[in-house]
Amino acid sequence: MSRKLILAAALFAASASAQQSIDISGADFSSGKGDARLAELVRQAAAQGKRVVVTAPKEWHKSIAAKLGKGDVVLREGFYESVLARVEDKPEPPKPAKPEPEKAPARPAPVAAAVPAKAPEPKPVAAARPAEQVPPPAVAATPVRKPADVRPSQPQPAAAPSAPKRVAAAAPPKPVVDAEAIRDRMRQSLIEGRPAEGSLAVSSLQSGDVIYVDEPVRGVVRREGLKAVLYWLDGDLDLRRTELKPSAANRYQVMSAIRGEAALRREFDTSKAELVAGVPDDGAPVRTALEKAFNDGRRITERLTAAELREGDVIYTGTTAAVVVRRDGKDLLRYWLDGSFDLRQSSVQADGPGKYRIRGSVAR
Repeated sequence: MSRKLILAAALFAASASAQQSIDISGADFSSGKGDARLAELVRQAAAQGKRVVVTAPKEWHKSIAAKLGKGDVVLREGFYESVLARVEDKPEPPKPAKPEPEKAPARPAPVAAAVPAKAPEPKPVAAARPAEQVPPPAVAATPVRKPADVRPSQPQPAAAPSAPKRVAAAAPPKPVVDAEAIRDRMRQSLIEGRPAEGSLAVSSLQSGDVIYVDEPVRGVVRREGLKAVLYWLDGDLDLRRTELKPSAANRYQVMSAIRGEAALRREFDTSKAELVAGVPDDGAPVRTALEKAFNDGRRITERLTAAELREGDVIYTGTTAAVVVRRDGKDLLRYWLDGSFDLRQSSVQADGPGKYRIRGSVAR
């Protein structure tokens, strides 16, 4: 076989593999851009007599089920803001167990006729001897004390009550993080349950690697040919470094090898630690740009202060204004941030240039 035929066969296999698995970002799923790709994948699976396995956040499952209709779809929980769908064979139905043959009841063993036992012969009883006379025990005389010998008892001082001991309050137990369970979820979501390739040092990171963060576990996905492999990151790495580009929540793309001292991205500059924003006037360029980028050009009328921010809110900043996007069930609400806000709080995570995500309670 010539090299051209080998190359063509490899490209055809890669194309067929890509058609059997799709990855839709959270933004495309929310806007509906990935609906057609999902529907086409379900149609292909039905034509092949297979099923579609979709891995996505649990709160998206109802929306996915409504979009895909009655197709043979299995929904699995994922912890990344993306939709991963793949075609796989249906499991074979379990075979019915064969009934065991009934056993014939056991016949009772014949019982031998009982032989009457011979009664024991009575033994002669000896005549009782008369009891001997036993003198009664002597009783010792109890001395009688004279009234002069009797002295009034002295009252004993009462014992002082002992001070109650202080019992130190036990510290509440720290929640136990099951790192092995987190690794299992990562393998299911990222490489379809295959085993990881081992550990990878920070100095061995390459451009194009993608780092996934979940609690203390950090996984690195690397493309090796047509296959994605998973490594466990070994060593400390500051996720604010300029070599890392945030691509989604808890996901970072490696732009270049990690070398030398840490240089942090612009959004972590202390000179920009405080965000001062207000509601821009109608027709202002910054208002037009933010409404077009984050509300499809529609007018944003609501506002909220920094004290009203809550976990899950995402802040998009402009030159003199900022838009807060909040998820309420299936809806996305938009607000203008009105006032100043400290970006150095531990509950604020930078997800990209001009984008901040609230990860906990903010300072009031």
